[in-house]
Amino acid sequence: MIRLRPFFLTIGFLVFLLIAWAGNTYCSAQLTETQGQLKTFQEEKEPEKIVGAPQDVKQRTGIWVFFIWMWISIIVLVFFLRLKIKEVDRLNALRFFSAEKK
Repeated sequence: MIRLRPFFLTIGFLVFLLIAWAGNTYCSAQLTETQGQLKTFQEEKEPEKIVGAPQDVKQRTGIWVFFIWMWISIIVLVFFLRLKIKEVDRLNALRFFSAEKK
């Protein structure tokens, strides 16, 4: 009986999902709009103006600050990576990683 319990829970959950999915598509409480109402609503709405450039000095300064911060962080990470590589080279020269230590 204990072995069949997860199986019944899985089947019950799948049946619940099927009922919820089917019930959602045929729900009478959803409002249906006619094509005329939908078309007039779309005609009234004006398209938004999309601008691919900063609007003012504050946004332009923010972009430059972001680029500077990004390059500084890249330079710092490369600096620490070089230090790590130098340390590994030093340990390799001392045969720290070799299986035959003398």
